[in-house]
Amino acid sequence: MANTYRILTIVNVILLMIAIISTLIYLVSIILVRRFHTAGNILTGNVCLTSIVCSLFWIIFNVISGFYPMLMIQPAFLFIFSSYFQVLFSCLLVYSIAMVTINRFLTIKYQNKRFFKKQAWPFSSSIVQWIVAIIVPLPLFAFSYQVSPS
Repeated sequence: MANTYRILTIVNVILLMIAIISTLIYLVSIILVRRFHTAGNILTGNVCLTSIVCSLFWIIFNVISGFYPMLMIQPAFLFIFSSYFQVLFSCLLVYSIAMVTINRFLTIKYQNKRFFKKQAWPFSSSIVQWIVAIIVPLPLFAFSYQVSPS
């Protein structure tokens, strides 16, 4: 049973690495090609960046929990931070996709407003998305601290 779990962990890590590489190729093309520097592509780049960060976290988490499971519960601070970061990075990707949807809606709804067409708009909305993603799981962080194993 333990070997099956380790094989699944290895397959999961390989799939996440493939996702990182393909997303990185897409992100680099958005960054390097000047004509791709539009508001929509900046938001797509934010989705790519959050996807890479989320995948990196889950690779580290899967390796630790698959091959060194005692590290996940032994030091209490690692248990607390792992539960916080699981929510943070999982929600971060969802929030970035939601931010693209909100931005597209506002761009269509207020198509005569220049602010929604400028490059400052997707950057500021991406910053708000990252701040919300950091703040929302804080109650879980406090709850995990109260019930952490000694």
